Amino acid sequence: RGHIRMIKPFYFAQLTDLHLGEGLNPKKAEENLQWALDELECLSPKPSLVLVTGDLICAGKKSEFWEYCRLVKNCKLPLYALPSNHDLWGEAGTKAWLEIIGPLRQEVDIEGVRFLLWDDVQQQNNGKNWHAEIRKEQQEWMEQKLDEAGNKPIIVAQHSPPLYVNGDYRDMWRGSNADTLLDLLSQYKVLAIVTGHWHRNGEWLAKGIRIINTGALCGWQWNGIPPHYCFVVRPGYRLFHFDGKCLRSFWRDGSYWSTPAPNVQATLVRIGSSHTGGPRPQVKPIEIFAKTKLYARTYGIVTRVRYSIVKNNWRPMYCTFNGLWNEWEAEIDPGEFRSIGKYNCVVCAEGIKGERAYDAVPIQLGKRKLGITDGATEAGPEEIFELFYPPE
Repeated sequence: RGHIRMIKPFYFAQLTDLHLGEGLNPKKAEENLQWALDELECLSPKPSLVLVTGDLICAGKKSEFWEYCRLVKNCKLPLYALPSNHDLWGEAGTKAWLEIIGPLRQEVDIEGVRFLLWDDVQQQNNGKNWHAEIRKEQQEWMEQKLDEAGNKPIIVAQHSPPLYVNGDYRDMWRGSNADTLLDLLSQYKVLAIVTGHWHRNGEWLAKGIRIINTGALCGWQWNGIPPHYCFVVRPGYRLFHFDGKCLRSFWRDGSYWSTPAPNVQATLVRIGSSHTGGPRPQVKPIEIFAKTKLYARTYGIVTRVRYSIVKNNWRPMYCTFNGLWNEWEAEIDPGEFRSIGKYNCVVCAEGIKGERAYDAVPIQLGKRKLGITDGATEAGPEEIFELFYPPE
């Protein structure tokens, strides 16, 4: 459908899973939203828009929607929100959302890019269960807006991420028609589908379409295990940068417990093509078989970034992108170390005032396995992991 035209580089942001109102920690949820909006407004350059990808509130009540409106009314950035189950299950249908927040679906053209926001999570006929699907009315709307985009690149925003595992899609898209959505989008210049819902960070391809999943601004992870049913994770939001060719993104950590958001942040995002998960303390262990790259991202004024898997044996990382955040790379070769086995891969960013920020991912150094084409792969299910002591 033609070439992407010249686009001036710009930023945009994403908030998701705010869970304001009658949640597990409503005061903290409110503080997190206020922090995110205040910080976004102070960035230079400012984001051109903010996507709010569902679960703005917890119980789906009008009073919670009015609370959201009160908190965002003075925000000078354009906010565009879409609904999900927590937004819709408290009142009768979509009436409260339409009355207080706005449309269920909308297209926004900014900086030469078309953003499509839509209501992918639907209440089922029994009135109790919620499922992700693209229904006839939504598909017709999507086809029309995609066609009208012409040669513009497209960002699709929805709540539930499509992840294909063991013959079906996970969670809300299980047994549904994610293939219909993905087959449609694959015909157009879709840069990515931007999602939330899982309160996790991640990135993968679904039928060749880039999926970027973002952690929760509310700062907790539901696990359904009594007696607490959840655990605390770092809250935050996601920043994006698009220069007409490359779409980059960065997860920004917020306030953790009573500590302020860090002035300097370091995150080891990927090892090879394997994403390390998050927000911390959630992490995906990685197994490394051969030479591969480490990819880290930092926030704040940083003078240098190093990595180590053996205490006091630090190696440099090299900056590959400068912007509202910086991106860093280095190569790791398991053959340089004495033995295979378990290690912690630690990244350290040093700020201009001497501040240090760390991130760590458990790794397994091993011998190359048949069928593995990358130098690294996920070593098993995600886990909770934190460093016990400073690594130096």
